[in-house]
Amino acid sequence: MALSGFTYIDGSALPGETLANQEARMRRDINAALAASGQPSWQVVWGPGVSDDRGNMLYVAGDTNSKQLAVAIRGTDWSFWLDWVQDLAVVLPLQPFTSILPSTPANNPRIAAGTTVGLNQLLAAQGSTSAGTQVDVVTFLRQAGPDADIFITGHSLGGCLASVLAPSLAFQLGSASNLKVYTFAAPSAGDQNFAEYYNRLFMNQGTNISTAHRVYNSLDVVPNSWASLNVIETYYDPSPRCTSELKAIVDKAISLVGTQYVQVGTAAEGSAVKLDGSPVVQPTFGLDPVGDALFFRQLQQQHATSMYQHLLNTPVVVSATVGKMRAVKSTLLA
Repeated sequence: MALSGFTYIDGSALPGETLANQEARMRRDINAALAASGQPSWQVVWGPGVSDDRGNMLYVAGDTNSKQLAVAIRGTDWSFWLDWVQDLAVVLPLQPFTSILPSTPANNPRIAAGTTVGLNQLLAAQGSTSAGTQVDVVTFLRQAGPDADIFITGHSLGGCLASVLAPSLAFQLGSASNLKVYTFAAPSAGDQNFAEYYNRLFMNQGTNISTAHRVYNSLDVVPNSWASLNVIETYYDPSPRCTSELKAIVDKAISLVGTQYVQVGTAAEGSAVKLDGSPVVQPTFGLDPVGDALFFRQLQQQHATSMYQHLLNTPVVVSATVGKMRAVKSTLLA
């Protein structure tokens, strides 16, 4: 969870800052955050790799005391469900995952068009190795050798992208046997065929134990996108309840998306891990009394990396979602 949260560090470029300088600043600050989190043996060993439009980012951290590596992925600016609702015709139509992996199963798994764009950007991103060379993440992981123990993780849309990058890496590296996936607050990436393909791929055949884990807060809106949108209308009890305006947005999304999307992981196999959240009670003094704004404030808190760290009983080491909901609230209240 901490590795996922660190992807948000230095996400905005400073005035006049080059991409290379921003990546170097990210690397320094992520390493400082790793040390501050009580994991000094972990450090960035590749990247960060940032897409040309600076929308997507990933890095690889490594443990100097072991062969463990972790690929951590950040989402993009359009990771929040309202932005996706506004752009349903562009980002949510399903397309064959075989456009990325030509030899995937014959049942033709499909993922969202927008997720495909993000995945392609991640695979194309160049990052610096500890030796100072520039390579893509697949090349770097190949160089780590077959005995490397590789984790893939991400929060929010970063988690969604992790669920499509992981099978891509399994294909490129020749096996999923040394890969483990941990996503947090991830929206669904694709359809039933993709979910079945993913669940089979990350099932240890010897032990029948899944090596992929989708962790979600029961009161987080984002993991309900796009497979269980109707659940959003039941949040939050006793308050702030979903308003009529927000219900109209959700209903519109349901009418357009239908039942095509399916979340990966199952509770029975232990690969879908529910964290039981509870509404955050707050005084209304100083808050915007408009119901939409209050609902989104609750959404922001339930979706934040700090909330997931709280529910997991881990140290809260970084606040990852500060300011992310400002544009959403301003859109609703305009």
